[in-house]
Amino acid sequence: MDVPVRTQSRALLLRYEHDRPVIESAARDAITRAGMEGHQYVENAEVHGHDPDRDVRKLRPQDWAGAFVENDRFAEALTRKEAELGVDHLPVHLFSLSPLMLVLHLASRLPRRPLCVYQQSQGGGWSLGYQRSQLASEEPFFEVEGLPTGRQGGRGHVALIVEVTRSIQDKAVAQFKARHPTELLATVILRPVHGVSPTAFQGPAQASRAAEQFRQVLDALHERLEGVESVLLAMDGPASLAAALGTVVNPETQHPLRLHHFDPDTKEYASVHLMRPRRAEERRAVPLTAEQLLDATRVLTQVRQVHQDLVAWLKEEAQRPLVTRIHGSALLKSQIADAPATSSEPLYRHLKGRWSFHADLLLGLEALRKRLGSDDDWKECVRLLLVHEVFHVGQGGLTSYNYSGSGRTGFVLEVADFDADEVAIQVALEWRKSMQGGTVQKAGVTRTLETIVWNVVESLRVFEPDRPVMELSERRLRRYLIWFFHACRLSALGVETKAHSELGRVTMEIAGLPTFPDPYERYAQQRIRLDRFELGTPVAVAVYFQHQLVREQDHRAWVERLFKVLREWDSMPLEDARDAMRSTFEELFDRHRQLIALAP
Repeated sequence: MDVPVRTQSRALLLRYEHDRPVIESAARDAITRAGMEGHQYVENAEVHGHDPDRDVRKLRPQDWAGAFVENDRFAEALTRKEAELGVDHLPVHLFSLSPLMLVLHLASRLPRRPLCVYQQSQGGGWSLGYQRSQLASEEPFFEVEGLPTGRQGGRGHVALIVEVTRSIQDKAVAQFKARHPTELLATVILRPVHGVSPTAFQGPAQASRAAEQFRQVLDALHERLEGVESVLLAMDGPASLAAALGTVVNPETQHPLRLHHFDPDTKEYASVHLMRPRRAEERRAVPLTAEQLLDATRVLTQVRQVHQDLVAWLKEEAQRPLVTRIHGSALLKSQIADAPATSSEPLYRHLKGRWSFHADLLLGLEALRKRLGSDDDWKECVRLLLVHEVFHVGQGGLTSYNYSGSGRTGFVLEVADFDADEVAIQVALEWRKSMQGGTVQKAGVTRTLETIVWNVVESLRVFEPDRPVMELSERRLRRYLIWFFHACRLSALGVETKAHSELGRVTMEIAGLPTFPDPYERYAQQRIRLDRFELGTPVAVAVYFQHQLVREQDHRAWVERLFKVLREWDSMPLEDARDAMRSTFEELFDRHRQLIALAP
């Protein structure tokens, strides 16, 4: 996203036009009437230009994610552009004709910068509704009802209702209670001291006071209610006030805030977004430091050497059948970029034969090297990644150009991922036989495969943006379960004299876990928390392997232990973490011996 900022820019006129266009001349006149220069060096920018074909109000709630991503991309692009030009926090004049929750979210993504938000009257004119530098009125704007006065236990949600123009309490609370009948820890209502009405909100001083009070409520909830999964927010009021409230939302220090949009057709308050702590790479909106780029460049040199060694080995006549199996002819001609990537682009541009490693991935690989403590294992993790990506291309369409959308068919993608992982494991095994034949013979194929599979797990974990891992998409969780199963099964089998190089496809699923819409994807996908379980809901485990079906209808304790190891993986020495996972799966294998029987 390009942001029209120059070194001489003094401010941005930001048009946000989901519902209808903002007339630029009228907006500039409003800035001038507010006592600021509205024309010279005030750049005209937009986040979402008006387009009836992209009307977010007509989308399903789970499909609003793209609109929130637009907000994120704009905020990050603006920060990057300012950093490139040496400009510090340009003032933003926001003119919004958009749903309240999108305005609130956009304002939350513009922290610490001068922000003015304008409100359009029914007659079409604009006036200043909120200004970050405006002193707050002495009189409270909100009266607050239902806020817990002391620390309170329990796990669940909090209903937070903000009603300014119209009263929405009864409808919103009834719907939240219907969805979470036993999980509402508190219901908090904010309404104007002088009553709910279309004229209750009068301008910037009240907006500043309302924002202060809103922050106090969110902070108090975080301090007094430890077990809150999310705060369910519903609001009716002016857009400028929604933006004011958004400026004090900080998911890094407050509970996750679930935004609800009122659909007048269905009369439903629909969940459209979860504001929560952002992933590590999402928080980086400014360029990497010189030291970080230097570290990434050094790792890239090592990755390039791993790639060259792999290509040279695959070109040997003995590896010709292996190249055919992995669809690897393009890999033999591919090249790795000379510098780390600092913007989003495909990892493997197979048509150009070009690999592009992002600096964040390279820094993650460096952390992995320290975690593994073995150069040989680290290089194997890099080779596993390279072969996995190359095989995806040969599968027919699963590439780094379109990986995100492929999540719409999660189970199909899991099978494709398994095949790509299994092929990469076979290449790793052949590499070890070729380069370390004596070591493989001494350890045995089964033990060697176990070591490789543990490296598959680590090559998966390098892409986790947050540590410790507290939540995962359901699809990604199942991928972890597959390879934990295989690593632990190989460990349980022990040293086998016969070559046991066929792993076999396994399907493993845990049912009964509380889920929520994945806020990081533009399509409907569910995520799960690794530390949350529904009270009274049985947690079932199912495994299908070697034509055998294993089902445990309620084994919550086993799942809790598994998730605890996964959460605490990085806080333990690596071999201790693996032992803890082995011990967990050994309990399952002990109850179901058929899972560790060798295939006939």
